[in-house]
Amino acid sequence: MGDAFDGLARAVGDGVAGLVGGAFQAIGAAFRGVFAALQGVLPGLWLPIVVVAVLIVVGWQLAKR
Repeated sequence: MGDAFDGLARAVGDGVAGLVGGAFQAIGAAFRGVFAALQGVLPGLWLPIVVVAVLIVVGWQLAKR
């Protein structure tokens, strides 16, 4: 009986791990796609400059609260 429950627990754990791993892969692919699109729109050093400027503005707004 214990072996059956061990197998069930292992199967459930493997399924959950597969779901979480797949979700992280999908999120990573989405970030890579957005980054590639932004690089096409903002070539060269413009992308890092815009990212830093946005981070500064957001940080400033949060600091003012």
